Amino acid sequence: MDQNAALRRKPYAAHLESLDRACRWLAVGQGRAKRYSQLVREFFEEGKRSREHILCHNESCEIVDLYELWEANVDSFPGLRRKFTTVFKKGPLLREDENPTQSTNRPRNDAFGYLVAGRLLAAGVDVVAVDGIISRNVTCQSEADLTFAWDGTFIDIECKRPQTVAALRERSEEAREQIMCSSRGGRVGVIAIDCSAFVRPGGVLLKSVLGEATGRSIFGVLEKAVGAVVTPYLTDSIPGFILFARVPSMTRVGRSLIVSPQGEPIYQLRPDSISTWLVVGNSDYKGPDVLRSIFRRIRESARRAES
Repeated sequence: MDQNAALRRKPYAAHLESLDRACRWLAVGQGRAKRYSQLVREFFEEGKRSREHILCHNESCEIVDLYELWEANVDSFPGLRRKFTTVFKKGPLLREDENPTQSTNRPRNDAFGYLVAGRLLAAGVDVVAVDGIISRNVTCQSEADLTFAWDGTFIDIECKRPQTVAALRERSEEAREQIMCSSRGGRVGVIAIDCSAFVRPGGVLLKSVLGEATGRSIFGVLEKAVGAVVTPYLTDSIPGFILFARVPSMTRVGRSLIVSPQGEPIYQLRPDSISTWLVVGNSDYKGPDVLRSIFRRIRESARRAES
């Protein structure tokens, strides 16, 4: 098992600048992406504290991440940028308001696959297909959410985003059946699961002083609860699975200069976003340890981006 957590702690002005650049890059003049900019400004500049104002910072980090990961690479996949634009124009403002029965979770489902592909590209992994779009100058067939080349062979990744722990089994089984489909000719595949929708109660922020404790608590949930559910669905043609979660948190800033009527200190709180990656290998898989090598690359690229 390998794990990594990143706490996004950009000053809000810098984050807003990145978000505005992302919206211009995506040519998004309306929809949820544009609304996030307004809500973040109102939170910091006008002190507004509605449910949307508190949670939108975390939601907007997905857009900034995709922009930063894909800006230099998207033109290698003709037509992919248009799909990005559609994803961030549609869908409810908050993931808590998604309704799978009406497919309002589809935009974020697609965005997760783009995030995984972008993270791999940033780590130097040779991604050759994303959402049915083949990279320029590559000859490849792909039915998967994304496909990458590794040591002369192609490996698929199926991305799932279950809304509940109960749906985790169904999505894991679905991913396994897709990977084992006869039309893929025995190609090896990895399961990637976004656990953000159920790793914390809806509408709740995780509080921490620096974010490290929150990151560790998320690792514990993913490893014990999620890992135990997914592992039985692995076969000898699946190297393992990748778990991801993005959660909003509140970080205490500075010393308290105000005391409540009850005599308790009142601290200034800043919204942050913690993204967590966990890679779990399959002990029954006899091929090379692809996932561990990929994770090391992801961790190194993340450290370079922070420095």
